[in-house]
Amino acid sequence: MVDDLVFRRSPLDGPPNVLVFGEPEEAASGAAHALGRIPLPAFMLSGGALVKRPPNVLASGGIPLPAFMVRGTANYSSAVSRPLMGKVSAGWQVARQIEAGALARHQNAAPARATTLARWQKAAPLVGGVAVNWQDAQRARAAAVLRYQAARQLEAATAARHQEALRVRAGGSVRWQAAAQLATRPVGVRHQEASRMRREVAARWQQAVGVQLAHRDRFGAALQLDVGRLTRWQAAMHPLPGRSVITPPTGDPCYVPSTTLVFDVQQQYSTTLVFICERHSEPEPGETITVPIRRAYIVQNNITLVRVDSGEALEATAFAMSLDADSWTWQWSATLPWSALPIIKRDIRSGPVDILATVNGVQYRLAAENYRRDRRFADAKVQVQGRGRAAMLGAPSSPVLNHQSAAPRSIAQLMELALTYNGVGIGWGIDFGITDWAVPGGTWNFQGTHIDAVLDIASAAGAIVQPHRADATLRILPRYPVAPWHWNTVAPDFVLPAAAVSVEGIEYTPKPDYNRVFVAGANAAGVLGQITRAGTAGDSIAPMVTHPLMTHSDGAQQRGLAVLGDTGLQASVSLRLQVLPETGLILPGAMVRYEDGAESHLGLVRSTGLDWQRPTLRQTLILETHPEA
Repeated sequence: MVDDLVFRRSPLDGPPNVLVFGEPEEAASGAAHALGRIPLPAFMLSGGALVKRPPNVLASGGIPLPAFMVRGTANYSSAVSRPLMGKVSAGWQVARQIEAGALARHQNAAPARATTLARWQKAAPLVGGVAVNWQDAQRARAAAVLRYQAARQLEAATAARHQEALRVRAGGSVRWQAAAQLATRPVGVRHQEASRMRREVAARWQQAVGVQLAHRDRFGAALQLDVGRLTRWQAAMHPLPGRSVITPPTGDPCYVPSTTLVFDVQQQYSTTLVFICERHSEPEPGETITVPIRRAYIVQNNITLVRVDSGEALEATAFAMSLDADSWTWQWSATLPWSALPIIKRDIRSGPVDILATVNGVQYRLAAENYRRDRRFADAKVQVQGRGRAAMLGAPSSPVLNHQSAAPRSIAQLMELALTYNGVGIGWGIDFGITDWAVPGGTWNFQGTHIDAVLDIASAAGAIVQPHRADATLRILPRYPVAPWHWNTVAPDFVLPAAAVSVEGIEYTPKPDYNRVFVAGANAAGVLGQITRAGTAGDSIAPMVTHPLMTHSDGAQQRGLAVLGDTGLQASVSLRLQVLPETGLILPGAMVRYEDGAESHLGLVRSTGLDWQRPTLRQTLILETHPEA
């Protein structure tokens, strides 16, 4: 007795809801069978469950009898071709049995992998020490990859069957649901198994990563040894057990120990006390300052601007000032924030505003003469321009006066007289640094401002006028302290190596090679001087120079040196460097030797420029050198 109801052919034509057992051709052949039709309700038996059928459904069946073969067919109405539906349905059921068998075999193989994984975990401690075991693990991983490739082939076969199931789904949603369960279960299990295989391979790869991390740890230990060496170098500051004597540096201090408090400037409206390095603000005369060669020059720059009368600070974002040999005062400018406008514009129309600028601890007295507002989108600032403190000696602050001396005076006394108003001093003094000589009374008459009168007197000796950095004093300096052809016999004020200079430029300028000049007075008290360069024939004569104050040979000699010194081939050397603590701001008139390794350049500073763009501070020097002197 067989319990399965097998349909081998498509349903026959006949009444609906009737099962037909047997075939007509088999009855004709004499086989024993029985035919019958059984009316059925609108349900059918499928896989042990009742399934509702659509209307107009025919069913047939067979009852086994002795010496008879029973066959049955089922007929149903759907939207697809009936012969193709029957064949696909039968083929899918057969494939289901094969997949179930393959699933069971695949699941039985899982415990063996678990055992292999356990062995691999026991062998893990030997990986770092024995390289041969690691190579064996490589072969095991290759085997796992081959198994994974075999699983990919099975998935490809499953995909083909899934395409067949898609056509079944188009025919009936009920069978598609059953097919979906069958398809999802084995494919999902196989995919999970493949995931476990990949996880196993990943676990082996993680073991290899652990070995690499161990090597990294060893390399990291080497870095710690390097740090240890650095620590030993730093540990030199901590003395070992024993006795050590630390000798403090014997540098020249800024202040001489004293209990006397001296106020250098008259008290203003502010009560602020300003302390400066008074003993190192300027180099001592005759002292050579040599800048050492270093790998790096580090300077902590600090520039402050303060209004003198009120003590209000001006937070500048940029600052610049310059001075040359032919200028008698500083030219400066600054960029201030918009908030400083009320401070800088107060009382500026009535006269210059006194400003105290401190550059790396050294003070410079300046005067703000005008300002310009610069306002843009999201940016507003104030540009301030002015000159040094000595600006009050010239126009428009100083009146035009008639300067003369009826009594005999020296050149220095005439300069002091020029700084008076109706015989009363205006608060300015003279630092006379040239050779003085006597001038008879009634010799000098001049009309102009205070500074114009001083410049006229200084020009008689070919001297330059330079303002003091903070005091109300004018310094009278010779244009050439030593003749250029004797520079190699004197010690320079500063020696700068190429390492301390960031920018260097050299420009050669040929000038007439004069070796003789005549200097004469302009009145009866004057003298006629003939100045000739020693060692020359005196055959190249410069234009004659005359001045009312040329009343002595000392004045003629100084003026002749100023003329003959500015002759021949000259090289203008431009140097840009930091404002070093050793040098400070190098002013015009200083003698500097610049050594660039290949050659040396010795000359006088003719121009000094200071430029501060926070936080960078640089000074630019222009040297007058004589290569062929």
